[in-house]
Amino acid sequence: MLKFRNFCRVVTLAVLVFIPVISSLYVHNMVNAQDETGDITLGVSPKLLELTANPGETLNNTFRLTNASDDSIEVKATAKNFTPLGEEGAVDLTEDKTTYAISEWTTVDPEQTTIAASQIKDFEVTIDVPKNAEPGSHFGSVVFQTIPPEQEGNVALVSQEIAPVILIKIAGDITETAEIEEFKTSKSNYSNEPTIEFISRIKNTGSAHFKPTGQIVIKNTFGNEVKKIDLEQKNVLPDSIRQITSEWNDHGFLLGRYTAELTVISGENNDIRTATTSFIVFPYQVILPVLLVIVIILFLVIKGRKRLALAAKALSGKEIDKEK
Repeated sequence: MLKFRNFCRVVTLAVLVFIPVISSLYVHNMVNAQDETGDITLGVSPKLLELTANPGETLNNTFRLTNASDDSIEVKATAKNFTPLGEEGAVDLTEDKTTYAISEWTTVDPEQTTIAASQIKDFEVTIDVPKNAEPGSHFGSVVFQTIPPEQEGNVALVSQEIAPVILIKIAGDITETAEIEEFKTSKSNYSNEPTIEFISRIKNTGSAHFKPTGQIVIKNTFGNEVKKIDLEQKNVLPDSIRQITSEWNDHGFLLGRYTAELTVISGENNDIRTATTSFIVFPYQVILPVLLVIVIILFLVIKGRKRLALAAKALSGKEIDKEK
């Protein structure tokens, strides 16, 4: 029994000694790995390229990449297509051919190059629009990807991608039409929130991308206009829905039922679409204390009047007794 206890003590002592050593080596290796990866800072200009073209036309443009890191980096350029992802303007890059693809039309020079530390490099992008290109919108991207240098050992390498968007509108028989898929406030009831949000979901039912213009007109319970908010202009791609959020911040004190009407104008013919919504504002944090104070005042006034009435009766009774 004594030998077993001594053995346990030796094992415990060994664990207490070796765990900190092993832990320190593990942490040291982690720090070294992180130090060796570094941070890559890659910038591109422009981030959005909006173009118009005729079938058979060749477009030449330039993307400028900036290496803001302290080391030189290897960059590879690849033309890709994309499809809308969600309703917030995000895209899903793909090498597959899509309905509105341009990757097969696009070439980049250089395809791969080294950018020195704190230097700028121009990439020439040529887009050869086919003569039989479908009128309307076509879109894609040039993906610039850093290629990490080969490293020996188990070292984590950092790679970064940046992908500016290219939107092309091919001339011809195109349509620019929109529908208001939904118009609402983020909540149906507000109290004393500093911001009231309006959510507009605009659907592109045409063949070309566009930036709808619009306005939200807000009226109070009595039908009086209290605010106008311009709809932020954002691109809506064909066969997609774009959600646009508008905020009303400087509203001051609000109380009652309010209505809001959204007007959206789209296309060369200035097609107009409208939608309405309503919401209620009841700032109970302000109203309830005020009501409580009013109730207390009324209670004190009524109670005081009763006491005054009783006092008046008592005085009048004494005067009658004196006359007798």
